[in-house]
Amino acid sequence: MKWILIFAFGEFFVTKFLSCSLTETTSAWTYHYSKVPMNWTKAREWCQINYTDMVVLQNQKENDYLISILPVRRQSPYYWIGITKNKLNETWTWVGNNSTWIGEDSWAANEPNNNHSTEFCVEIYVNKAANRGKWNDEKCANKKYPVRKARV
Repeated sequence: MKWILIFAFGEFFVTKFLSCSLTETTSAWTYHYSKVPMNWTKAREWCQINYTDMVVLQNQKENDYLISILPVRRQSPYYWIGITKNKLNETWTWVGNNSTWIGEDSWAANEPNNNHSTEFCVEIYVNKAANRGKWNDEKCANKKYPVRKARV
């Protein structure tokens, strides 16, 4: 019964709305950040409880936009972004969609370096230095400010 209703609605949608001229639409996003630093796990929980999830960046243009709207910080703590891994030799993946986009110039110089062999989370620098907008692998237990993105 459910499939019949879905099919019937789908057929109605196609004949009613797609027979009209199509227009291109874009989705708008809003970005929010906490003013309280927290470890990566707590940061993700905060994002999921209050919004949807941590920010997942799709490309360099979005990375640059995010940096343009976040408050400048002269030093750590910076901001957690939603890219992580669980083990040393795993690929970095984004939460929610498991994509592996990292861009060509996303990482700061000499990063990711896994300096303490447990740096499995990523912060984004928002300072005025040359590494502004670049990423750094960091221990997940360290406290940073979470950033989230939601569709408007």
